[in-house]
Amino acid sequence: MLAHVMSNQVVVASPNAPTLAFRVRNFARMNPLEFHNLKVDEDPQEFIDDVYKVVAIFGQTSKEKAKLVAYQLKGVAHVWYSQWKSKRVDEGPIGWEDFKLAFLDRFLRLELREERMREFIYLKKGNMSISEYTLKFTKLSNYAPSLVSDPHA
Repeated sequence: MLAHVMSNQVVVASPNAPTLAFRVRNFARMNPLEFHNLKVDEDPQEFIDDVYKVVAIFGQTSKEKAKLVAYQLKGVAHVWYSQWKSKRVDEGPIGWEDFKLAFLDRFLRLELREERMREFIYLKKGNMSISEYTLKFTKLSNYAPSLVSDPHA
């Protein structure tokens, strides 16, 4: 009789525990960048920075952040992710830092990183306004983190 009573019970999810579908829907509503690796002007670092801003406000775990960001990979980039993920079976769930490092290693060529670091090192104000210079300095500093001190440290 207890088995009969138990089989008629409905398990109700906590209203405070959003489902994966709910999180994905909310994430998509924030309109984060997609990454295809098909366009010349697609910047892998800009993609990582943009999608991280979105997942960071959701307060997700490292693993959830990686899953949500992987959702934004399309085409060739998604194929890469699927292959990379299948090779990592023995390494456990994918966290944000693992994903970010693998993604940038794959899509942000070393030559491009070095070029942008040189651009940062030799950046001069020239004819730029202070605002333009500051913006360019900040953007290029992503490619030379070891050369920039942390003002909050």
